[in-house]
This record gives sequence, structure tokens and C-alpha cells, in this order.
Amino acid sequence: MVEEQKNYFVVDTAEGSFLTTTSGSLKKQRKKPCTGDLVDLTIIDTDTRRGVITTIRKRTTYIKRPALANCSLLLCLSTFKEPPLNLETLDRLLVYALLHELQPCVVFNKADILSDDERDELERVADVYRHAGHPVVTTSAFSREGLDALLDLCSGRLAAFAGPSGVGKSTLLSTIFPDIDFRIGNLSCCATRGTHTTTNVTLHPLGNKGYIADTPGLAWIDLPAVPEENIVFCFDEIARNTGKCRFNNCIHDNEPGCAVDEEVKKGIIAPWRHAHYLKFRNEMIGKRKQYR
Repeated sequence: MVEEQKNYFVVDTAEGSFLTTTSGSLKKQRKKPCTGDLVDLTIIDTDTRRGVITTIRKRTTYIKRPALANCSLLLCLSTFKEPPLNLETLDRLLVYALLHELQPCVVFNKADILSDDERDELERVADVYRHAGHPVVTTSAFSREGLDALLDLCSGRLAAFAGPSGVGKSTLLSTIFPDIDFRIGNLSCCATRGTHTTTNVTLHPLGNKGYIADTPGLAWIDLPAVPEENIVFCFDEIARNTGKCRFNNCIHDNEPGCAVDEEVKKGIIAPWRHAHYLKFRNEMIGKRKQYR
């Protein structure tokens, strides 16, 4: 299924798109498809392109808000400026992806507006994320820099754009899909934040090579509640130190003999990555206490 339209669902098939409803049995079971679902379809009328969804197949992944099924790649968009790079937001997106068993990719957009010095500084940030095991792509919708590399990553997969408003998601999508009219918002002059331009999830086909989902940006920021000890596995450069600290139960927060603290001091682990690990870990502790 590629899009939900009020009480109807748009399903992409080898014979084209069909406007569908769900079968009575699915309604009785209170099962509703969401964008990205693989479904079985009974065609009612080929002329009017109408059909009925009879089965929703098992999902490999599922994101609740905004609802998206079977996504395997999350393209985490940021910009170095306009709006300024927010490293906490980027790390939240990466952790969000990993907790939902998606492969994250760091995408730094609007590269065409950067000076040489700004590009050098951005490259130093990019190296931090490469060291953490994440693929990094630098893109520009206007110069088309990095678009081929981005599309290669998306090939054969269901990929989703995610990131704060104003980072150029709609502009990138307009470049990738020139025949589709995406609404493009401007940055707020007061808060240097982008205006929301997307309200529902839609899949756009990359020929026969997968789909890219257009998604509302800020809804991706909230992290799901998980055991706090799981957060370390979302920071690979920190998790690599497991077993190297003096104490087996070290949480890497200024304990004596902490190998992670030593790597932060040496510049091997970026201070902001360590700080965000601790912040997200403490958030999970807070959520656990709240739910109790």
C-alpha cells in the first residue's frame, strides 16, 4: 500500500494503482493497513481501478507515528546551516532508527550553500558518524551532489526521509521525482525552523527499484521506551568498549577505570555523542519509572 486517502487505500500493483477498501473480515478483526504494507488484493473493477484488500501480510518493521510498515532504511536528514546543525536531533533520529531495527543513513543536505571552511568542518562531523558505523552522504538538490549515492542506497528497498522541518526533504524529493508536485516550505525568519509541508505518509516508486516515503519530520523525534541498557548498542563507538572498563557494570558516566571516558578525553569518541548517550539513557530510566 502506498498511501491512505481518508477511507480508501491506494495499492500499487504490476497493473498500476488501485483505490481500495478493506474486506469485511479485516474490519471484523479491526485490522487496518498502513502505508508500506504488503497486501493481497481482489480487483473489483479494472475500468475504475477499484479493489478490496483481503489480507495484510506480516510486517518486517513497523513505525507507529507516522504509521509506516516494512521500511528498512531511514535517511536522517540534517543541514550544517539554514537551519543550523542540531546534533542531538540527528542522534535521536539515529537511535530511533536502530530501536526500530532500521538501517540509518546520515544525510547532510544543502551542501551547495557551504563555504570551503564550512565543508571542512562538516567533514569532521561526518567522520564522527562514519567512525560510529553509519553511512554518510552529502547532498544538494540544486547541484545534484550526492543524489546518485543516495539513490543507490535506496535501490530495492523501502526508504524513508526523516528530519526536522527546513532541512530540504521536499526539495530533495522534488529533484528525485520531478513529475510530482511537492509542497516546499520556507524557513521561519523568527525561529530559523522550517514550516511543515508534509502531513501524511506517501510512498513514491523508484521505477522497479524500491520506494521512498515522504514523511512528516518532527514526529520521528520521540524515542520509544526501552530498557536503558539497550541505548549503548545504538552508539557503536561506545558499545565497542564493552568489557574494557574496570567494572563490568560500568555505565560510562565518570566511573573509575572507564574505557569510554578515556576515549572521550583522547578525542576518539566525540563528546557530544557520549553526552547524548547518557541523556537518552537517563530518559529511558525516567520512562521506566513513569510507567511503573
